[in-house]
Amino acid sequence: MVEAFFGFKKAPFGDSPDAKQLFPSQAWNQAKARLQFLADHHGAGLLTGEVGSGKSTAARCFTAALNPNLYKILYLHWTPGSTLDLLRQLALELDLEPAHYRGDLVRQISGAIVRLNQSKKQHPILICDEAQLLCHSALEQLPLLLNFDMDSSRYLTLLLVGQPLLRRTLSLQMHEPLRQRIAVQYHLEGLSREELDAYLAHQLKAAGVTQPLFDDTARQALYQVTKGILRKVNKLALTALRLAASRKESTVGESILLDATTEALLDRKSTRLNSSHLGI
Repeated sequence: MVEAFFGFKKAPFGDSPDAKQLFPSQAWNQAKARLQFLADHHGAGLLTGEVGSGKSTAARCFTAALNPNLYKILYLHWTPGSTLDLLRQLALELDLEPAHYRGDLVRQISGAIVRLNQSKKQHPILICDEAQLLCHSALEQLPLLLNFDMDSSRYLTLLLVGQPLLRRTLSLQMHEPLRQRIAVQYHLEGLSREELDAYLAHQLKAAGVTQPLFDDTARQALYQVTKGILRKVNKLALTALRLAASRKESTVGESILLDATTEALLDRKSTRLNSSHLGI
């Protein structure tokens, strides 16, 4: 209904954006610069942000642009588990048959990492997504994977991706060895108010529509509700467009946006509190 009513060539505000059409927000540009430094110089990096801020998308889009002949991406989407679980998953990513015991697993993994660098001339990048769920012992294991005895070569790059809790966890004294190895770090914020307008236009244009479909009051309310967090913006904008299409409205106004806020299960209190000050 939405595509036909508004003339979209494809649905806008999807959960899996095209890497070639990723919106160049200030936050994304800052994160990309740090990730590029990490890929070039190796070591460990930290990327955090609130739920829905685009952390995983940033990591996936960046690594997708790397030369697969030079880099091997090892992606672990973490759920609560033991250190042994972490090592077994990493062994599987390295196309190994995991050993039964922890010490054997570490030797397996270390050997495979060295072979990738020396024989295949591929540098492995280990991405631990949702890393705030890693147990303390698993986090303590990670510096050991980065350390190859007295060899100064950096055979493995590590990128920890997670929610703000991860930063608080890493601040504990027990994680000093890992924290010292973190060469780059960045915290993804939501879009600014000005960027939100540009993002909406960017998404609509990518879907084949150039005219604005959200009026000024709707855009302001959308920002108040979402604070520029991308997942919330996408969900609310698409819900609002669907409601507008069902009501045969060619543009989204404040009333439709607020109805969409309720339907999308988002909090509309901030919009009510601030509307009188903004002339909405």
